[in-house]
Amino acid sequence: MGTLQNVTWRAAVLGRWTALILGTLMVLFFLAFFFGEGPPRLGDLTALETLQLLAMGGIFLGLAVSWKWEGLGGSLAVAGFLALVAISRTHLRLWALEAPAAIGVVHLLCWWRLHAGAPAHLAPWHLSRSTLLGLGGALAVFLLLCANEMFGQPPIMTPSLRPSENLVGTWAAIGPHNVELSIHPDAAVTGTVDGMALAAGRIGYGRSWFGKMMHWNADYVIRGRLPDRIFAAPLAARGAGLDGTLFLDNRPAMMLKLRKP
Repeated sequence: MGTLQNVTWRAAVLGRWTALILGTLMVLFFLAFFFGEGPPRLGDLTALETLQLLAMGGIFLGLAVSWKWEGLGGSLAVAGFLALVAISRTHLRLWALEAPAAIGVVHLLCWWRLHAGAPAHLAPWHLSRSTLLGLGGALAVFLLLCANEMFGQPPIMTPSLRPSENLVGTWAAIGPHNVELSIHPDAAVTGTVDGMALAAGRIGYGRSWFGKMMHWNADYVIRGRLPDRIFAAPLAARGAGLDGTLFLDNRPAMMLKLRKP
């Protein structure tokens, strides 16, 4: 019985720190998506959409709160997910919501076990100061790399792009919108979007080596200006084409599927 208590206690300690680290990454991912896509205009949301937004916010707020109050944070995360499932069962198939909810469950289980107290005569773990500093430093570097990749525009360490022959040329959109963009060998981009001329257009890589390793962000980003509007288009290479989203003033305006004529 004592051995089982020792094992469950140590598992709860490891589970707590694993959940805290993974939860922090999920919160960073949510913030990057939230501010990258642009916060919704609350006045344009229906009552149901407002409830969905609050429930989703509760999930990620719970993961952040878990650093201070683990039981409360885990409860918030699980309750937010259950509220989303009550609104629509389609949320059960979204890994971006299932993963943080699962982390919330881990927080609850670890809190419940650790709250019961440590077993008597438990042999403590001995980690040297240098080991703890090394682990803490590695974690800090990892979190900084994640934050840089999510919030940097472009991220630090992103190399300069010298467009290849396959990238240089004129690209036209497939779909209802009239978009034609020409990528030049010096990385300049010219063209039009629904009759509006693109000014000061440039194409560059959308991620650093770390983003590529983590499969985050788009391969390329075209930035420039339309009349009185900021233009940005993250694009991923898809075979012989470029697929992505066109943003105007940091808000998604249209989906893009670019192909060479």
